[in-house]
Amino acid sequence: MMTTVEMVMYDQLVELGIATPDELNLAFNMTDIGWTRTLNKVLYIRTGFRTIAQMLEAEDEEEL
Repeated sequence: MMTTVEMVMYDQLVELGIATPDELNLAFNMTDIGWTRTLNKVLYIRTGFRTIAQMLEAEDEEEL
């Protein structure tokens, strides 16, 4: 079962086009590390960022 924070992160990864729901669910089912770690690993593999906050901060800096 996902926490509210994990659900928000899941939705953000999908909305930002970083991963599809099928990809996230597959990654979760292939590992035994929990949703938070799975989502963070997918984020890192796809973007090189460790957290969504880090990614969004970098995007904000690029806009300046």
